[in-house]
Amino acid sequence: MWGEPRHVSRLAEVVKETHSAAEDGVELDVLVAETNSDGNTYDGIDWGAERVIKEVRKRVSLDGQLHRKVTRFSIFGYSLGGLVARYTVGILYATKFFDDVTPVNFATIATPHIGLTIYRGSFLSRMNQRLVPLLLSRTGKQFYAKDNDDWGDGKGKPLVEVMSEKDSVFFEGLSQFKHIIFVANAIDDVTVSFATASVEPYDPFSGHAESGIEVELDERYAPIIKSFKYPDTPPTLPPKTSFFSIARFKAWWDASSALPRALQIRFPFNVLFYILLPIIIPVVLLLVISNFTWNSLKSCKRIRILEAREPNNRSAILQFVSSLGYRVEDAVVGMMEDETSQNQLTDPEKNPTTAGITPAPTPGLKTRRQSVSYAPVTQPPNPVSSAAQPALTPLQLRVIENLNQLPGLHKAFVWLDGLMNTHAAIICRDVDQFEFHRRGEGVLKYLADGFEM
Repeated sequence: MWGEPRHVSRLAEVVKETHSAAEDGVELDVLVAETNSDGNTYDGIDWGAERVIKEVRKRVSLDGQLHRKVTRFSIFGYSLGGLVARYTVGILYATKFFDDVTPVNFATIATPHIGLTIYRGSFLSRMNQRLVPLLLSRTGKQFYAKDNDDWGDGKGKPLVEVMSEKDSVFFEGLSQFKHIIFVANAIDDVTVSFATASVEPYDPFSGHAESGIEVELDERYAPIIKSFKYPDTPPTLPPKTSFFSIARFKAWWDASSALPRALQIRFPFNVLFYILLPIIIPVVLLLVISNFTWNSLKSCKRIRILEAREPNNRSAILQFVSSLGYRVEDAVVGMMEDETSQNQLTDPEKNPTTAGITPAPTPGLKTRRQSVSYAPVTQPPNPVSSAAQPALTPLQLRVIENLNQLPGLHKAFVWLDGLMNTHAAIICRDVDQFEFHRRGEGVLKYLADGFEM
């Protein structure tokens, strides 16, 4: 949500630097999707994907006009973008895009594949479950599988489940890729939890301080985890400090150093700021909720206009899902027939190029499959309290089971400790404002080195 193209700019740079030279006559052409940003991310996975598909076809058409033939295709998605990427792949597959173009690399980073999760005992996650579908328009409903009405008048299935079904074009299209990887933050991703990003029913890293889990990082690609295990005896933890203790207050006071320089407040204004916090917090919350509501209303209006403008397109997909025939080829081919014919390549063999969407590259895993190994994600011998585990719904468990049957699926776990929220650092989202975002550089190098041209 609220993504911008610049959030993946560092990733695009690393991949282009790694593959700047042509390989076997193939050049890399990186496309950073521009149309899904800020308020447009409220419009849902499906509408976001339709925008991306138009960008892809436009670029392919442009390459054809420049006498460059697109021969291979890779796609990467960060956060919500990973779900958009999976939907995009399904539609491209249904419209026979891969008849002439070879799908190679697919990657998602910190993507909520099974929707957003609720953790037992977490007030915040339960509050989000109630508020997000109300405040984040179509996307919010899809995050929590509240979109049955959108996909068949209450008789259909939520989109996250439909996209995971083995005989859907979304699954079949994704299965065409030579390399598939899901990258997940192991700890402290407040936005997208480990369970949904890694498509795992159990979170071995939850309560990591209490369990004493031992993590070994990959020497070349830290913070990528090479292996992890539980100690024979859990560590003895220091006594918890009181919420009003001096130590906790000092830690809170010093935390401002983690803020970007523009937001750091010097003495004596920082004292005044803390004194005014009881007033500032409610005002900020009110502004945030108002902003969410306003953007959600604009999104609903935008969707109504889009559906009115392209009624045949929308009804075709809705009929497919509501009937639960599980195959969208006929509906989508009819839906996009005209656009496909308009964007066919015109000139073959000159300057072959690889087109990708960037958030673009994905792991080829050609050299690191042997070097990076992972312990199975199962119930550990000394399990932490079940209260620290995600409370997954039967639907989410079905999605997990389905997606883990993707052929050649590989997973990478990322260890970024000491951060309040690791969601941005995993992708080096804003290194100019937040120096600690650079800690995700190893993840980008991992993806770039494994990217197969």
